[in-house]
Amino acid sequence: MSDSNNQKLERGLGFKGLLSLALSDITPMASLLVTAGAVLALSGTAGVWAFSLGCLIAITVAMSMAELGSMYPTAGGLFFIVNKVLGRPIGFLAMINYVLQGIFIPATLALGIGTYLHSLNSSIPVNASSAIGMAIITILAVFRIHVSAIIVTICLAVEGIVLALIIGVGLFNWNQPLSIVTDPVSLQDGKLGSVAGAAIVAAIASSLFSVNGYDSAINFSEEVKGNARSIGRAVMYSALVGVALELTAFTFGLFGTRDLGAYLASSTPFTDSVTTALGENAGQAVLVGALFAIVNATLAITLQFARVLWASGRDKAWPNPINEFLGKVHPKFRSPWAATLVIGTVATVFCAKSSLISTVTFTAVLIIILYALIAIAALVSRVKNKDAERPFKMMFWPIPPIITILGVGLTLTKQKTSDLKIILIIALVSLVYYFLYLNRSKHSRWVPHNPALMDK
Repeated sequence: MSDSNNQKLERGLGFKGLLSLALSDITPMASLLVTAGAVLALSGTAGVWAFSLGCLIAITVAMSMAELGSMYPTAGGLFFIVNKVLGRPIGFLAMINYVLQGIFIPATLALGIGTYLHSLNSSIPVNASSAIGMAIITILAVFRIHVSAIIVTICLAVEGIVLALIIGVGLFNWNQPLSIVTDPVSLQDGKLGSVAGAAIVAAIASSLFSVNGYDSAINFSEEVKGNARSIGRAVMYSALVGVALELTAFTFGLFGTRDLGAYLASSTPFTDSVTTALGENAGQAVLVGALFAIVNATLAITLQFARVLWASGRDKAWPNPINEFLGKVHPKFRSPWAATLVIGTVATVFCAKSSLISTVTFTAVLIIILYALIAIAALVSRVKNKDAERPFKMMFWPIPPIITILGVGLTLTKQKTSDLKIILIIALVSLVYYFLYLNRSKHSRWVPHNPALMDK
């Protein structure tokens, strides 16, 4: 890669800015508003159990990520960790997984823009408006990282206010009995019916998608001022706050609804509950807040995965012309502008062509597979590198990664066969590329590296 392109990112983020970005990547409100419909569609009122189990697994994953991320603070994030601990072939599969997430997660959240605009005005088409929103967000993501951090912090404050309103409506308008959880129901052919245990397991993946995002603290580490321990702290703090807010809002929102059937059938259940409880004006205000939250989420996640794709180019994962392009850093904004445009452009196309539920379920499978690899890496690292310095050390090892592996294994057994087949095909093609191209020149092709510029 040429010297003009092989540039470093600017270290302009403090711990608070990093935490704001990580929380914005989780986006408690936006994730809930966009993915809750998928959880409710899969498991009905048993979604409370699916969400609770998903949150438990999320915390155990965060503990592994926090430890490993503090050891390897690099924009490559999770794929660098897997490569370092589990070896190049598996590390490359993790990179492909991560890059795919970088395309599907922004697109999934951006589809929420169209969904909620359509709720405000039914004449607005979902896919077209989502694609336009994604294109605008892509342009914003090219600016300096600390400017973007300010934008997402402001949006995060708006998001917190609206989320508190949703929680308050459920808390002070308790309309459903506890039996909807002890004897859960779901909407089946327009009628309420009992929920099978398998449906709960199937919905765990979507609930994990909802609270996903705390790993972004690792991806921004090359732009952070401070020590490596702060990366682990940001991962854990953002995960704990995100999980607490989403689980509380999901539970209170469900118990606060007056018409359970309509709630389960709605594509915007939480905002519908506010409208029913507080009137049309309050509902409209929450819809606007929802749009703020979703834009915030999509921006933060586009920022995150642009750095992942940039790192893949810097680390020479592709043929040289592609590496040269992806590795470009904007001379003024010091941002990975080329990688940002690639992520945003592809996500925009998906917004124009995809449905919300299908992107949620497929992306959820990608996410939990990578979670399993991180958990395995957390176990192997302690055995393989006993004396390695760990700026942030997880508590209760090896229990957290074991819980993660068991939870992911169980959840995968209930996912759509079509999603699993597609991911298997992608993995096989990726391995063929790795062994036929990358592995032929280990020292000049795909050389992930840790900048190692942070104090321990």
